[in-house]
Amino acid sequence: MWRSLFRERRYGVVRDGAEFVRTFGSLGDGDRNFDSPGGVCVDGNNHIVVADTKNYRIVVVSRSDGSFVRTFGSQGAAHGQFDEPRDVCVNARGLIIVADSLNHRVQMFTRDGTFVRAFGSEGAAHGQF
Repeated sequence: MWRSLFRERRYGVVRDGAEFVRTFGSLGDGDRNFDSPGGVCVDGNNHIVVADTKNYRIVVVSRSDGSFVRTFGSQGAAHGQFDEPRDVCVNARGLIIVADSLNHRVQMFTRDGTFVRAFGSEGAAHGQF
């Protein structure tokens, strides 16, 4: 199980809910840094995908040792940009799905971070967030 050590700006690994294994990342904006890490998931390539909320990006690291694999995204409202990405998941096709909270949308990307599509807008109607 992975859990965010939110106040410490890093992630920790806990086995069977009790045994602490390791942490990875620290506060900052470099390749192995986080600022307010949010959602986390594991993709089909055994990579950990993290929504790095206050760095406005998605960070991908190796599940085996926490080493940096890639990052994508930047602050903004264009396709492939984020305004506080809060959560992330990977679907059965391997697409990375990101809840782009302050842009009021969901964005989808390939495993390498290439933009695929976005949907949603601000509001309370169907399809709005």
